[in-house]
Amino acid sequence: MLTLASLLAAMTIAGAFWVGILAARRLRDWGDGRRQLSEGGDGHGPPLALAAASASTSAGTLHDPVSRKIRDRVAQRLQGRVGTVTIPRPVETDPDAPDLGITSLRQGDVVAVEASDPRIDGDYLVDGVVNLREGATITVVVVMTDSDRTRWLIAQPDQDRWLIAEPVRGHGLSGEPPRHILHDDQDYALERRGQSSAAGVGMHGRPALPRVATYLYRAVDHALWLERWGDQVLMGAATAVSAHDVHFLPGS
Repeated sequence: MLTLASLLAAMTIAGAFWVGILAARRLRDWGDGRRQLSEGGDGHGPPLALAAASASTSAGTLHDPVSRKIRDRVAQRLQGRVGTVTIPRPVETDPDAPDLGITSLRQGDVVAVEASDPRIDGDYLVDGVVNLREGATITVVVVMTDSDRTRWLIAQPDQDRWLIAEPVRGHGLSGEPPRHILHDDQDYALERRGQSSAAGVGMHGRPALPRVATYLYRAVDHALWLERWGDQVLMGAATAVSAHDVHFLPGS
């Protein structure tokens, strides 16, 4: 027969055994719960933090703010523009150029000017481009608009200073311009003139002529840019800017 002491010892050992079993089950359940929370709820999917990061990355790729801004700007400003008249001569561009540059601009591209000058700063949509060639020298005239503002970007690719000109209406000039021009109470003196072949596309507002005479006038810190197409003279009041302050973005 078992003594009382032996019976108590057996009951103590059995109780400790079952307490250990219950504690092990609780620890297993707790570990499964933590693993499910970290793995997305069912233990088989990616962690919630990784899934959220992945979704954020995909959203950023699909809705890149710069691309969307450019597409929206181009769509708004080109809306309703149909029947564009172009001169049937191609603009000379470099198809192998790695980046968009002054010689590869097309209608619909964006020119961003950041010169800290509110008169000329803005995001302009390219309406048309005219390439002027005088010997080995190429000058690009970009006609561009920002809302109700029209500006001409006049640039030579190998120069670090370019001109941005505001068209001057009603100047009264026709034929060969004089050597001095009075504009806004300033006397502008002729600095340089030239004869260039012309090739352009888009809505640049120039006559469909193969040659043009160009004139640059100076007055202290200001300039005038003139183009003579036959007897028609176009004039722009120009401001010099650094080429580093002008950036180009593709319109599509």
